[in-house]
Amino acid sequence: MLAVDIAEFTRADRDDEIRLHLRRSLYGILREALGGSGMPWEQCQHEDRGDGVVVIFPPDVAAQPIIDLFPERLGGLIRCHNRCSREPARMQLRVAAHVGPVYCDEYGISGDDVTYLCRMLDAQPLRRALSGSGAELAFIISDYVHEKLVLRRHSLTGPSSFRPVKTQVKRTLVHAWIYLPDGSPGGRQ
Repeated sequence: MLAVDIAEFTRADRDDEIRLHLRRSLYGILREALGGSGMPWEQCQHEDRGDGVVVIFPPDVAAQPIIDLFPERLGGLIRCHNRCSREPARMQLRVAAHVGPVYCDEYGISGDDVTYLCRMLDAQPLRRALSGSGAELAFIISDYVHEKLVLRRHSLTGPSSFRPVKTQVKRTLVHAWIYLPDGSPGGRQ
């Protein structure tokens, strides 16, 4: 599963028209980045979060592209968007990835692992890494994703690119790894 959030969505220089433009752009960029990474948008379940989205992948879709291909592709698409936009419409994204059971009912998605995904996305170290970097996105992955997809596989994104973080978000202890696709290992603390 993946959670994405537009940084500083409600800042003062963004009115409703710009926010709507950012939302449309986010969905287009995500659709293209996921599809180009071998994870078709149409096969996923999506839940809008106002200034972001949670994407749930079907169990038969390989998770490795989330590490190998997706961050660089997403960063490139954001860079292109930002080059063609005036300042209030430029975006930075916080992105979180985790693996675990997801429960669905008529109201949406739920479960401990969905909550953990959203807590990682809200972690202050991730926010600081992005705001202090100037990068298009900051990416945080769970310990499980780091162990299974980064350490045990030959990935385009090597283990040295990630910085460990331990923090608390609300009542949840978060043990995760931050990566900035611009090449700096996880940004500043």
